Amino acid sequence: MRRRFFLVENPGAGVAGSPLIEDVLRRLANDGATITRSQSIDIPSARAAVRKAALSGNYDAVIVAGGDGTIRHAAASLMGCDHALGIIPVGTGNVLAHEIGLSRTPAAIAQTLLAGPVATVACAEANGEPFLLMVGAGFDARVVGALDQRLKSRLGKAAYAGPLLGAIIRPVDTLSVAVDGQRHLATWAVIANARHYGGRFVLAPRTGILERGLEAILFKTRNRAVLLAQLMSLAAGRLGPGTAHGGDIAMLPCAHATIRARRPVPVQIDGDAFGTTPIEVHAGTRDVRLILPAASDRSRALTFR
Repeated sequence: MRRRFFLVENPGAGVAGSPLIEDVLRRLANDGATITRSQSIDIPSARAAVRKAALSGNYDAVIVAGGDGTIRHAAASLMGCDHALGIIPVGTGNVLAHEIGLSRTPAAIAQTLLAGPVATVACAEANGEPFLLMVGAGFDARVVGALDQRLKSRLGKAAYAGPLLGAIIRPVDTLSVAVDGQRHLATWAVIANARHYGGRFVLAPRTGILERGLEAILFKTRNRAVLLAQLMSLAAGRLGPGTAHGGDIAMLPCAHATIRARRPVPVQIDGDAFGTTPIEVHAGTRDVRLILPAASDRSRALTFR
């Protein structure tokens, strides 16, 4: 059972005032664990602190308390070493927590950190930067870029309403997407390394972080009403080529994808803004060791493969 933890946290993640982090830490301490909290104030120093903690030999695991973007930065620092990464999901979407089936109750999270199995998780790369979940170019990246972080801290997911509306009513983008060498046109592209997207929604059922390989989801419609219907289908779990408006969507397993546009188009990576096109994405060869909940069917399937 793990007892020594190094914690890095993003105080700006999720909704301000959430007690989840302190509740989890209290339960860990009650079970005899010790927690060293990082004093890092920015991303570069946090990444350096995680790497130093992993190499010190003083800790059984690194814990990240934050959203998917914060987790990605910590994972990048742990690649190439055997140190385990655990999460306290306090972001807005918490896609990774949904991907691994992690309950957001303090008791479940603490038990996972103490005794959950460890699995090797495949990390993909975008322009050389590792990611766990997805890369998006176009629509979703415009939403992320327009998001007011202070408003998100107060309202949570409700803060996305304005940016979503703004992205829907603006002129659509035109993207040239090469998927394993085959060229496609799209107005919005998501290259997924995980099944889940935007929280609990399943966008790429043929892939997942516990297996190497990507799926390119290419939205082709230029009709705003159709795009809105597709977003509603995603929320209802019914999005796919065989569904209504499915002819406007392509879902293609791939190992490599390149997204280009005549004019720079915004890009997001694991829910954070990541510059603009062009963007080159590939399945990569690197991985990270992630602590999973013991009750997860997917964790059992992968841990003992």
